[in-house]
Amino acid sequence: MRAMRRAKQQLNDEACREVLERGRECVLALAGSEATDGFPYAVPVNYAYVPAGEGETGALGHLLIHCAPTGAKLDAVAADARVSACVIDRADVVPEKLTTYFRSVIAFGRARLVEDDGARRAALVALADKYAPELAADAVDAEVERFFARVAILDVTLERVTGKQCIELV
Repeated sequence: MRAMRRAKQQLNDEACREVLERGRECVLALAGSEATDGFPYAVPVNYAYVPAGEGETGALGHLLIHCAPTGAKLDAVAADARVSACVIDRADVVPEKLTTYFRSVIAFGRARLVEDDGARRAALVALADKYAPELAADAVDAEVERFFARVAILDVTLERVTGKQCIELV
């Protein structure tokens, strides 16, 4: 991949990880498939970021994404596992300057369907902890159990991550 044109605005690896950890808004982009008549498919998703495990080489971490057990996302991943994801950390429009103060990360990786039930449960708990941290553990467990049979988990192993922010935030 080519180098970032505005290198002064590039986030370092630690700043990218911080954006991935705290970010709430993510758009997952997938290659076209029969389900999308060959068009690329970009869809907003909820995700949890998990750092690479000990001994895991080459991975920059994982994005865990929930979805329905069938549908366009899974069809696209089956056709081509390569994906990208954009996480928006800041997007403050500044009308008087005709600009936006932004910070975001784009991650590239390969997605796979998580088959192991224990890993699926752990991913759902990680998502609940991120998006509903005020819920008690027993309430999270009850919701996970209620929806478990109707939820699939995609694990995106991150291979490249780049981040950028507006010059005003440098």
